[in-house]
Amino acid sequence: MKRHHLYLFTGALLLSGLACGTFGGAAPTEPVATVTTVSTPTLAPTAPAPTVDPGSIETVTDAPTLAPTVEGALGTQPTSEPGTGEEGGSNGSGNGGSSTSAACPAGGQNLLVNPSFEGQFVPYGAFVELNHAPPWIPWWKDGENNQRPEFKPAEISVAANRVHSGNSAQQYFKSHGMFKAGLQQSVLGVPPGSHLQFSAHGQAWSCEEASMCRDGSSVNPANMLMRVGIDPKGGTDPFSNAIIWSAYFNPLDQWQVACIEATAEAETVTVYLWASPDGPRQNQDVYWDDASLVLLP
Repeated sequence: MKRHHLYLFTGALLLSGLACGTFGGAAPTEPVATVTTVSTPTLAPTAPAPTVDPGSIETVTDAPTLAPTVEGALGTQPTSEPGTGEEGGSNGSGNGGSSTSAACPAGGQNLLVNPSFEGQFVPYGAFVELNHAPPWIPWWKDGENNQRPEFKPAEISVAANRVHSGNSAQQYFKSHGMFKAGLQQSVLGVPPGSHLQFSAHGQAWSCEEASMCRDGSSVNPANMLMRVGIDPKGGTDPFSNAIIWSAYFNPLDQWQVACIEATAEAETVTVYLWASPDGPRQNQDVYWDDASLVLLP
């Protein structure tokens, strides 16, 4: 009878040890962390690219150089040192042009119409995603890794830091894409031989992934390669060798002003805004505001 009780006691002890893991039971597993997937915003699809033939384009393989900047009364500004031209054109010299020597921007009567990109934006032709501030006209290059960006107003009620003055600025962008694009305006009644300065305030936003830039800052950005130009002959081809270009500048998350001077060779001159990021990013946005074309003494 005593031995029977001993067996019962020993069996109970073994069962208790197995339940408590005393004799090498399975190790407890670590809890699995919950992973939250954040979806990124998707831009509206665009219409198929039109056939745009801006003329004969000479491709230059040299990488463009960004202009050094100096601090001035209006903040960080590009210097007059010329950059390396991407495609044709001059950079502060030749074809009646000169490097910037006057104050940037210079004062005087502004010859541009709607220099601050205000009022009602309108679609460009049949392209409902190309909304621009008249009389500015959008331009872009198709092919060679370039895509047509979307154009829209940047509104102070949405993002005040993307507007330099007034209620709106001109914005254009392409998600996950690269582009060569900008705006142009032709100005009539300019006295031939007059010395001109064209300036514009620019800003850019470039972010590798939207989830990295929820505060609207640039993270792992591309070089946005923005510049301003004058065609002193009044041409309408943004890739013309007649255009006098400023140096490139890269105004990420801040307003900077670029200037270029040229001597008018006709009664009509055309001014150009250009941007050509050197790599694709999910967010790739350009902003222009407060442009000016003035006669210099």
